[in-house]
Amino acid sequence: MPKTKKFDKTEVLSAAANLFKQKGYNGTSMDEVLKATGLSRSSLYDTFGDKHNLYIESLEFYQKNSLTHSEKIEEKPINGLQKIDYLFKNVVNHLIAHPDDNGCLLVNAAAEMSKQCFKTQQVICNNKDEVQDLLTNWLNDAQNSKVLKLSKPTKNYSQFLYNTLLGLRVMSQSGATKQELNNVVKVTIDSLN
Repeated sequence: MPKTKKFDKTEVLSAAANLFKQKGYNGTSMDEVLKATGLSRSSLYDTFGDKHNLYIESLEFYQKNSLTHSEKIEEKPINGLQKIDYLFKNVVNHLIAHPDDNGCLLVNAAAEMSKQCFKTQQVICNNKDEVQDLLTNWLNDAQNSKVLKLSKPTKNYSQFLYNTLLGLRVMSQSGATKQELNNVVKVTIDSLN
C-alpha cells in the first residue's frame, strides 16, 4: 500500500520558492531544500522527482502568485494609468518593507538559470508576456479614457514598463533608497504623458 503524503504541496512550493529566491538554484543544497520544506528525501523524490523539478514547480507557483497580485489591481475602479502607477508604487513599497527579500525569484532565475534551462526560460517568458499584456491593456484603457495619448504602439510602452519593473527590483538589491526608487517611478510615469 502506498504511503499517504503528509504535507501541504502549496506550503512546500512556497518554502522552496522562498529558499531559491534567497540562495539561487545553484547556491541551494539538497539538505537546505529538505530543511526548508520539511520534506524527507523520499517524499521529495516521490512527489517532485528531484531538486530541479521542485525548482521549476516553485517558479511556476511563484509566477502564478505574482500575477494574481497584478490581477487584483485590475479589479480596482481606476483608469489604466492609475493602475500602472499603483502597481509601481506597490513594488517600491514592498521592496522597502522587505530589504532582505533578495528581490524577485523570476528576476533572479532569469539571471541565473534561463540560459541553462529551457523550462526556466519558458516560465520567465510566459511571465513576461502575461505582465506585458496586462500593462498593454492598462495603457489602452488609459488612452480610451483620454488620460493618456501615446505616440508609439502601446506594446512598445508595455515593454519599457516591464523592463523598468525588473530594474526596480535589481536596483533595490544594490541598496537604492526609497527616494531613488520613487524617482525612477516618477520619471517612468511622467514619460508616458
